Amino acid sequence: MESSMSTLFLPSWARRTVLMLAVSALGAVGIAQAQNTDGPSAKREELQSLQQSLASIREEAINQNPNLGDRQQSLEDRMMSRMRDEGVNPRADVKRLQDIASQLRGGDVAEEERAGLMEEYQSMRQSLLEARRTAMQDSGIQEEQVELQDDIVSAMSDIDDEVPAMIERFQSLRSEVQGQRRSGSAGGAGNGAQ
Repeated sequence: MESSMSTLFLPSWARRTVLMLAVSALGAVGIAQAQNTDGPSAKREELQSLQQSLASIREEAINQNPNLGDRQQSLEDRMMSRMRDEGVNPRADVKRLQDIASQLRGGDVAEEERAGLMEEYQSMRQSLLEARRTAMQDSGIQEEQVELQDDIVSAMSDIDDEVPAMIERFQSLRSEVQGQRRSGSAGGAGNGAQ
């Protein structure tokens, strides 16, 4: 239960999707997974530091280039619309997931109600993820995403010419840490297998 609940402490996945448009290599989910590993903490700390630095530079780039923010919002709206076509209401459903998580963290939930809430959470989360996957397969969305990502990374590089190297290092570290996590869970009698 701990690993599925840790996802809720991140910004809504819809917002994270847009964040990842800037630097898909950031993979904030990878960060969350990396934080749950038994790997060397120095790598996790460097990973987090790089993520924070890149996110800060990204925010500055968007502030300096308001058209990027407008394009990002347009793409998010297009994603939400496409997801609604799949039968989910992304914003309302994410809000419900947050409400469920809050109830469960509160600890004042009877065991049978807790089971029902967890089932609702998992089902709703799965529906949202499936709708997101379908939306991400839309070629128009993919093209717009790649163009926006390239433009944001370019704007970030104008602020700090080390951005490409930072992204490359982030990807490398993330792969290492995730590899360690997979190795650890494979030898850990199924702990946290998903």
